[in-house]
Amino acid sequence: MVYTKQFQIHNVNKLIQAKNYVENADKVTVSKKKKGEEKSHFENLFPYVTNDDKTMSKQLVSGYHIEDVYDAATEFLATKRLAAISKGTDLDFNPKTKKLEFKMSSLERNNAVLARHLIQSFSPEDHLTPEEIHELGRKTVLEFTGGEYEFIIATHTDKHHIHNHIIINTTNLVTGKSMPWKITKSKSGKSKDQSKELFEKISDKIASEAGAKIIEKSPKNSHLRYTQWQADQIFKNKIKQRLDFLITHSSNFEDFTLKASALNLEVDFSGKWSTFKLLDEPQLRNTRGRVLNKKDPEAYNLENILKQLEENVGQFSVEDIVKQYEETEDFVRNDFDYQITLEPWQINQVNEKGYYINLDFGVENRGQVFVGSYKVDKLENGNYTLYLKKNEYFYFISKNEKNQGRYLTGETLIKQLNKYYGTIPIKKEPIISTINQLVDAINFLAEHDVTTGNQMVNLEQQLNAALEEARDKLSELDDKIIELNEAAKHFVTEDYQEDDGEDLIFEKAEEEKEKNETKSQYATMSFVELQQELASARASRQLLRDKFNSTVDDLNKFYEIKSASETKQKNVAKGL
Repeated sequence: MVYTKQFQIHNVNKLIQAKNYVENADKVTVSKKKKGEEKSHFENLFPYVTNDDKTMSKQLVSGYHIEDVYDAATEFLATKRLAAISKGTDLDFNPKTKKLEFKMSSLERNNAVLARHLIQSFSPEDHLTPEEIHELGRKTVLEFTGGEYEFIIATHTDKHHIHNHIIINTTNLVTGKSMPWKITKSKSGKSKDQSKELFEKISDKIASEAGAKIIEKSPKNSHLRYTQWQADQIFKNKIKQRLDFLITHSSNFEDFTLKASALNLEVDFSGKWSTFKLLDEPQLRNTRGRVLNKKDPEAYNLENILKQLEENVGQFSVEDIVKQYEETEDFVRNDFDYQITLEPWQINQVNEKGYYINLDFGVENRGQVFVGSYKVDKLENGNYTLYLKKNEYFYFISKNEKNQGRYLTGETLIKQLNKYYGTIPIKKEPIISTINQLVDAINFLAEHDVTTGNQMVNLEQQLNAALEEARDKLSELDDKIIELNEAAKHFVTEDYQEDDGEDLIFEKAEEEKEKNETKSQYATMSFVELQQELASARASRQLLRDKFNSTVDDLNKFYEIKSASETKQKNVAKGL
């Protein structure tokens, strides 16, 4: 993201004094804090952001609904005063005048935030002019605020990185209400500034349109981004995955430990229970082997590992093992659950990092979702294919309502694209990924002349089990398609006329369904929804059927070659 910061202004005086400073050129430059002074960062805020030396003689200072940007504090407070008077909530009784009067100090009650100070920095490598950066800042704030809040923006050119200083009045010009700023806390107690995050995402989107480079913050203590529970689960899965891979591709214990080191896995069998640690992850504590397999706590103890290694055949170099494991990890990382094709009009903009996709959450809530380039293929006909995981997260940036932004899963993104654009997704059944991984593992062994032994037998058994699961899934999809057809038939019988209209057709279909003793789970769907669900189910079935057939064909060929090889070896042994 473009680097951003956010600060709060709570004190009226820190806004009012700006007028005195900007009128005196000698006081425009912010003086350094003297030792022992308790001055706020905002003590000289307005004169600082409009400083001649920083803003090319004040050419790069502008405001929104502000008549005099150099006296913006006065206008900010006037807006707040009008809002307070209209609400009648900040009036105090004056015994001298015997009237309810407004006091400026009332604005500071309950430590209220009077203004927000945002900083937006750009990379020197962007090659953008100060004027362009100023305009990018204006567009960002206008979209972030919905054009309902006063603000000033000053672009500073005194540093290597050009940056915008933005001060936003927190009083809404339309409603008179205070600007909402959402901060949430996780179960671990860590705060998350969601409003600032939204500002950053809008900033990234608008800046990327101009080709700006995204400046990433350097994470501190990156392991803190995981909760302990999440970290433990992630580490357990990775450790188990590496151990299973090593056990399958090691010839003895020395070979096992050598390859474990190459895969950044620290192993220790000196205690009662084996322990493991990932050296390429922020894992702080070792993981005991007994927690990796609940059904068999001793599965990864030294004795069981040695027993499995004794049954292995074949030799694999460390280089080959590292390469194969990295390919396996890449496969898992880039795997997907849904495939969906979009047309060019559904893409709002494109940059080197990815795509901003148009998305609706109702007519009044339109915006974009950013999807990384590695999840998108551009097709020859100009369309785009997205590959999304069910549980990965994306952020919806609302165009009309800044507070309607939200995180959504890949599954929700797919549903919204289908609901509002009629884009039909193809769901890739998880068993396809399992089959692909097993086939790759078998091919790797075969390429190294390992066609017998414990490793190959285990993989063959797992593949046959996966194919059986695929058969069951195909049967489920067939049943689903038949059920969908039954539900859709109510809309196309002779009792329905083409000019009935969808509402009347649906009403007639409902009457037919009520006659049935059992109602389908698809009974409440419209005809259009049924058509879309049918198309998606058929596409998913075809994808799984093709994978099933090709895998069976390849497996049969493999067995033929394996059988011929075994026969040849037996004949050689007999001297034939």
